[in-house]
Amino acid sequence: MVALVIATLTVLVVFEALATYDARKRTTTIGNDAEISAATGLFEIERQVRMAGAGMTLPNGFACNVGVNLFFDPATFSNGTPLAPVRIIDGGAGPDQIRVIRSDAEFGPAPATIVTSMPGPDSAVTVDWNGGLQLDDLFLAGSPDGNKICTLMQLTRAPQASGSGFSLEHSSADSDFNPAVPGTAFANAISYDAGDTVTNLGRFGLRTYRVLCGDGAAPGLDNACNLVSLDTLAPAAPTLANVESISTQVVDLQAQYGVAPANSQTVNEWVDATGATWGAPTALNQRRIKAVRLAIVTRGNLEREMVSPDTLVLWDAGLATERTIALDDDQRRYRYKVLTVVVPLINVIWAGV
Repeated sequence: MVALVIATLTVLVVFEALATYDARKRTTTIGNDAEISAATGLFEIERQVRMAGAGMTLPNGFACNVGVNLFFDPATFSNGTPLAPVRIIDGGAGPDQIRVIRSDAEFGPAPATIVTSMPGPDSAVTVDWNGGLQLDDLFLAGSPDGNKICTLMQLTRAPQASGSGFSLEHSSADSDFNPAVPGTAFANAISYDAGDTVTNLGRFGLRTYRVLCGDGAAPGLDNACNLVSLDTLAPAAPTLANVESISTQVVDLQAQYGVAPANSQTVNEWVDATGATWGAPTALNQRRIKAVRLAIVTRGNLEREMVSPDTLVLWDAGLATERTIALDDDQRRYRYKVLTVVVPLINVIWAGV
C-alpha cells in the first residue's frame, strides 16, 4: 500500500515536471519563431530603405528635381511629378506600406553622358559608354544639374556600338515601360540633348513592402499574413501566390518619416505620412526626409490563457509621442514580438539636399 502511494506521487511529480517543461518549451519556441520572423522582415526592409534613391541623386541634390515621366502599359504612373526615393503609404488603422525606388546596378552611381541630341522622345539614346546596361535593364535619362524632367525607359536591345558611342534602344513593342507615343503618355515628353545623362537602374524598379493576408483581408485572428515585396507597377491584384513573401506571422507594419529643417541634415521631428504636407510630399518636402522609423509586429500561436499585455509599445515608450497598439482579450492569448529600427536615407544625406 505504501509502495502504491509512493508510486502515485512519483507519477504525479513526473507529469507535473513534464507539463512545466513542455509549457516553457512551447513559450520559448513560439517566441523565437516570432522574433526570427520579425528580424528577417525588418532586415530586408531596412536594407532596401537604406539604399532608396541610389542612382537618382547627384553630388549636389536630386537627379530629378522637376519630376519623372514613368509609364507602365497601359497607363502613365508619373506624369512629370516628383518621385520620392522612399514613400510611406499610410494604412490608417491597419498596416502601412513602404514604396522604394532605387538602382541595383553595379554601375548605377556612374552615369553615361549623351553625346548626340535625340531627334524625338522615342529615338534611341546615344551615350559615350554603355553604362553597364544589359537587355531589359531600366535606365533614367535626365540632365546633369537635375533641372529637367527625367524619363524612365527600358532597354530593349543590348547596347550597340556606333561611331560616336553606344546606342540605347527603348522600343515600345518590347517593353511595358516604353510608351508607343510619348507625347500622348506625358504632358511634357522630353528629347534629351548632348551633355545630358543616363543612369543604369538595373532591375529593381519600384517596389512596395506591405503586410498581405491569405484571404486578402486585414490582419485578424482567423487569417495568416506575411510581409511581402511586390512590383508596385504590376497590374495583377497582389495575392500570396504572385508576390515574394519575406516573413510570416506578421500582423502590423508601421512607419514614420524622420524630417529635418530645410537645408539641414539633422532630424528634429517624426511625422506620420498623413495630411496635406506628408500624405503626398512635394519635391521640397521630399528633400527634408532624412530617415524612416519602422516597427514590425509578429504573432506566435494561440495560448491557453492571456499571456500578453493589453498594449504593445512600438516606439517612444513613456513619451508624449508614444505609439501603441491596443489588444483585446482574444488577442492577448497570443505572444507578440515588436522590433523597431531607424533607417537613414544615405543617398539623400550624401546628396547634401
